[in-house]
Amino acid sequence: TMMFIHWGGEYNTFANEKQEAMAQKLCDLGIDVIVGGHPHVVQPVDLLQSTVDPEHKTVCLYSMGNAVSNQRQGNLSAISSAHTEDGVLFSVTFSKYSDGTVHLEGTDLIPCWVNRHANYGRTEYNILPLDPTTRDEWKTLYDLGDTSFNAAARSYDRTMAIVGDGLALAKDYLATEKAEREQYYYDLVYNPEKFATEPTTVTDPSETTPPTE
Repeated sequence: TMMFIHWGGEYNTFANEKQEAMAQKLCDLGIDVIVGGHPHVVQPVDLLQSTVDPEHKTVCLYSMGNAVSNQRQGNLSAISSAHTEDGVLFSVTFSKYSDGTVHLEGTDLIPCWVNRHANYGRTEYNILPLDPTTRDEWKTLYDLGDTSFNAAARSYDRTMAIVGDGLALAKDYLATEKAEREQYYYDLVYNPEKFATEPTTVTDPSETTPPTE
């Protein structure tokens, strides 16, 4: 189950106490993924553990940041950093097994930068996915000059500084859970002896030969 929620303080790059308390409550209720919006900046990814069911954990992205937006330094007095130029494409993968169970299998994100620029006398806004594997190609892919490329690179670094640790924690946890789960299903089919219980032998006392002196 996923929850998309509107919360948090505008322009804060961290989750506040109310967000954290609500996220924990949603985790305790069994929500698998929480995705937040409203702050207009990216906020951290976290992996929460239920206080009701210790085996249940929730992946929480507190804020996805901005998409198409004119909120940037120099345009609004309330904005003091370039974080409002940043956002993410967030993805999660669920898998359904043959026994009917559904599990959160993985999560990932791609940082994005809102490229605001002039194009034939008008202002144009482009959301650029900043895939790190193609970083050397951003100039060509998005027709960027040096200044814009450097701004995109700074955007990527800003976003990863906020989400990187939590994202890595969530990905590692989900990968471990998947490996253990698939090993369990494999063993059910190919190593059923692992789950067999040893039969209990009950001896009738009347059939027991008493020891001789």
